[in-house]
Amino acid sequence: MAARGNLSTFEGLDGSGKSTQLRSWRVPARARLSRTVTREPGGTGTGEKIREVLLHSATAGLSPFTEMAL
Repeated sequence: MAARGNLSTFEGLDGSGKSTQLRSWRVPARARLSRTVTREPGGTGTGEKIREVLLHSATAGLSPFTEMAL
């Protein structure tokens, strides 16, 4: 039987401290855990471009439907 893994997520609003919490969690976990860090949208070249569009202040006027599709 394959070893079972764990999934940890950090969820919250923009600017709520998710990245800060992730950095403080990774240091002690580094010694004992194998991990992959991702973010949504992101993780791929296309995902990073979509993230850039969504987070750029010039795109603040996107319609909710367009934002949802991205």
